[in-house]
Amino acid sequence: MELATGTGLIAKHIVNAAAHIEATDASAEMIAEAKQDTRSAKLHFSVQDMFCLPYANQSFDVVIVSNALHIVPQPEKALQEIKRVLKDDGVLIAPTFTHAGNSFSGKIRAFFMRMAGFPLRSKWTSEEYLRFLRQNGWAVRKSAVLKASFPLTYAECVKSEV
Repeated sequence: MELATGTGLIAKHIVNAAAHIEATDASAEMIAEAKQDTRSAKLHFSVQDMFCLPYANQSFDVVIVSNALHIVPQPEKALQEIKRVLKDDGVLIAPTFTHAGNSFSGKIRAFFMRMAGFPLRSKWTSEEYLRFLRQNGWAVRKSAVLKASFPLTYAECVKSEV
């Protein structure tokens, strides 16, 4: 499953490696765009609210939420809903931009992203983001900081025992 799929780029690139992918976004416009060149019967796009998903408990082996937790209000609630739909031995893949601690030029780019309609509700450093995941019931199994226009912290997690 992919949450906040946008135009479906990630889901379309990984569909051959999966038995089935549910790719969701809150935006009907994004889902309409994602559906335009979808050629796989294994890939289903739908408009869903990541805070209240219509799937049964423990429905998915993997949940991907890429570059979204920093822009949604109450990302901890999204993590709780992900935990509900993810199988106990499932994996959460949650890369996100980690803007805090950015250079001056990075802060300028972040400002223009906000002006373009991408609010930064959570401003984390990489360490703060990984701590946030741990505090919300996730064990980080793998992480890496990818340097780009904006630093991106890749996080691969499993449900923690807590």
